[in-house]
Amino acid sequence: MTERVTDIARLIDQLPIFADLSSTEADQLASYFRLKKWVSGEVLFHEGENSRDLIFLVSGSVAIRKKDKIGQQKDIAKMDGKNVLGEAAFVDSSLRSATAVATADTIGIAMTPDHLDSICEYNPALAIKLLKKINRLLALKLRKTSKEFAEVAAASKA
Repeated sequence: MTERVTDIARLIDQLPIFADLSSTEADQLASYFRLKKWVSGEVLFHEGENSRDLIFLVSGSVAIRKKDKIGQQKDIAKMDGKNVLGEAAFVDSSLRSATAVATADTIGIAMTPDHLDSICEYNPALAIKLLKKINRLLALKLRKTSKEFAEVAAASKA
């Protein structure tokens, strides 16, 4: 195993989403990730961009920004280490729906859909575990968004 894969496996071990993986599974998964580092102020991806990386943040923080009606960037969310971003574009090949900017020096690991395809082909059991985790993430984010929408709707009626 290369030093890079070992380093990424250690980062995988730090992420709660992967807590149930064995060390062998973490090592196998690590070979499909790329280590990514961003300095404060650096853009991870831009709204409308055709990038599809799924990014697991290990440390640092990221602001999620969306253009308003007049094209000004507005912060809509903040994500600290141990969060995941980019899952929509990763899953459905859509353009990025927002811009992500590091607000502190940030470390993450990234996977492309092609990497997922390789895992599916060469390690189906690990792929199933990973896909279940991605599905759970999507469900949790959808529930959170639905709750926030309901709160905004209720407040606008008051």
